Amino acid sequence: MLHDLKLYGENFDKMKSGSKTREYRLYDEKRRLIKIGDTIRFIKLPDMNEYLYADVLNIEVFKNWYDCYEKYFEEDYSGSYNSVQDVVDDTYSGGYYTKEDSDKYGCCCITLSKIRNIL
Repeated sequence: MLHDLKLYGENFDKMKSGSKTREYRLYDEKRRLIKIGDTIRFIKLPDMNEYLYADVLNIEVFKNWYDCYEKYFEEDYSGSYNSVQDVVDDTYSGGYYTKEDSDKYGCCCITLSKIRNIL
């Protein structure tokens, strides 16, 4: 199954270069449909005229952002943040997700294959 997810420029470019192999998202109704083996088409914001395709290798579900970010903090965030809590705080203050939605749905970490197609 093919799923569309949007990414802002910096994260899109990291994924394109291969330095980003995990995507962190709210585990809402849309993300609950994603299964191992599915394909995700990432669409670059704001112009939405560039695409990346990757296959889903794994999905891990967490009750809260702290636990989600903590698992791969050293690999994915230690170069940009001082602590796991800093990443959590940025998730809320950056307008990505609300605390209420996070408490309601939980969150997930999607591990992706190398990019296999760029359009």
